[in-house]
Amino acid sequence: MRPFSTYGSRHPFAAAITVLALTMGWFILPLLLRGPVDVTNGTGVVDMTNLLPFIVNEAILVLALCLIVGLLRWGHATGLSGPVDPAGMRLALFILTPPVSIVAVTWLGFVSLEGGDVMRSSLWPIATLALMVGLFEELLFRGVLLHGLRAKFNAGWAIFASGVIFGLFHGVNALAGQDLTVTAIQIAGAGGLGLFFGAVTVQARSVWPAVALHALWDAFALSAPVAFDLLPQSDTMAAPQPGLPALIMPALLSLAAWIIHRRWCKRMARAASNQFDSN
Repeated sequence: MRPFSTYGSRHPFAAAITVLALTMGWFILPLLLRGPVDVTNGTGVVDMTNLLPFIVNEAILVLALCLIVGLLRWGHATGLSGPVDPAGMRLALFILTPPVSIVAVTWLGFVSLEGGDVMRSSLWPIATLALMVGLFEELLFRGVLLHGLRAKFNAGWAIFASGVIFGLFHGVNALAGQDLTVTAIQIAGAGGLGLFFGAVTVQARSVWPAVALHALWDAFALSAPVAFDLLPQSDTMAAPQPGLPALIMPALLSLAAWIIHRRWCKRMARAASNQFDSN
């Protein structure tokens, strides 16, 4: 284990990029070996009806990434363990309150509808997959990658770079047959989320608030198709399509990330000034 931890402590940026490259290889290499495969069956949208294969894949990725973090001894550096920033955690809990309430009320509402047993049977698979995806992607991008980038750049640029890379990471879905427009919107949305999650992670000095926010986001997104099918349908009723909100959301998330980061910068400056005065 010592060679891994030594390399990680001496070359954190290179180690983080290596882990990211290995992860990208996990997703891209099969497509390169067998050629692009349309897993959407011509629909342009990935079918998430059977979640078990996705859960198994994410579980493997989570275990592998946790093993790598352990070998590098980056538990504290990635925010997976160790002391947190109390003020940052209070802000994170404040931010978490609305999405927790929205997801809980939405799920309870649709479970009570006629045919709600379908929603009830989907809750555990959806919650499990959302948690797995949230843990894997946040540990990779806001844990490993953000730590490596902060060894090379200041916190602001590290947050920006990790957010952009996180957004581009979702472009791999186009190789699996996902519609290009849907993929482009997904890249923009994921980029905005990445900036927001990164700012929250730096503020809290912990990756767990971002994991929770990411899991809630995915739980809501995965529940939406199931919930829509439970609504009374009319001949003219169609599933909601991404439009103006999909374009506004990345901008709003980026603005929120900037506000949170500015708050953190001012708090760090005050702490440094107080420490200087005490000396």
